[in-house]
Amino acid sequence: MAQIVCKDLDDCEVVNSSSITKIMIPFDNSKHASNAFGLALTLAKKFGASVTMVSVIQEDISRSWVDGTPAREKGMSGNSTNSIKEKLKASEAQAKKFGIQFDSEMITSAGVADSLISFITARKIDFVIMGTRGNGMAKEMMLGRVSTSVALNANCPVLLVK
Repeated sequence: MAQIVCKDLDDCEVVNSSSITKIMIPFDNSKHASNAFGLALTLAKKFGASVTMVSVIQEDISRSWVDGTPAREKGMSGNSTNSIKEKLKASEAQAKKFGIQFDSEMITSAGVADSLISFITARKIDFVIMGTRGNGMAKEMMLGRVSTSVALNANCPVLLVK
């Protein structure tokens, strides 16, 4: 499929192959992430790209100490983790229904944005589509901390979806 690539607003050209081959969707079980998934399927079908859905299970450093070091506790209960696993399986079924190559991964980490950025680099992802859910006090007025960090620091284009 031909694609138009612009180096600048006055320097665009048609290229014969798509530069979008690996699309990543960070998944946090939000409506915004589901919206991003639908758009990712649309673009993957159009460009013949694969889709990878990544869910980062956040580890929190608790106030308790074990052997002189802070203990780590998973930030999500087992039920929440199982719910995410079920959603990832359902997402895979939907992607396969449309003939789209799909894989998913769950990562446990203390830093969600840093983990996503590392994943993007390591897997050579060339396009990220993610929700914009903010969890802060002014969530209606601002992008989420994770989506902002990924958009600013990823080495590929990032499309934010609400």
